[in-house]
Amino acid sequence: MSPKEKTKFEDMAKQDKARYDQEMMSYNPGKKGRKQKKDPNAPRRPPSGFFLFCAEQRPNIKSENPSLGIGDVAKKLGELWNNLSDSEKQPFLSKANKLKDKYQKDMADYRGKGKGSGGASSAKSKPKDDDDDDEDEDDEEEDEEEDDDDDD
Repeated sequence: MSPKEKTKFEDMAKQDKARYDQEMMSYNPGKKGRKQKKDPNAPRRPPSGFFLFCAEQRPNIKSENPSLGIGDVAKKLGELWNNLSDSEKQPFLSKANKLKDKYQKDMADYRGKGKGSGGASSAKSKPKDDDDDDEDEDDEEEDEEEDDDDDD
């Protein structure tokens, strides 16, 4: 290639380098694909019937088989759920539907009031609290028992 032909490509490379440098000035890595953070005041999605079943059955499985890991317990719960008849699943599914209706109502209220007002913050945690109530009550009972021991 002659030097005259080469200069044409060198000029194109210089222009491309200038364009590249200009684009890199405004480049912010990692910002492009990030999700928006969820509003902590937004109502939480309700658990499905299966998750309600799992919350109820998990302690039983853990007490029967304390050596099972998290994944093994989940497999066991899945097997139990799949072996249930539709009539046995119905109480969990109906409770899930009630929680879903409540969630939709809470979301409508939340959207109507505006995301920043935090009007539905107390109602948002009810489905999650149902799952954690057992643990919280156990902790409270233990605390009460400790308090009773202190009274002696």
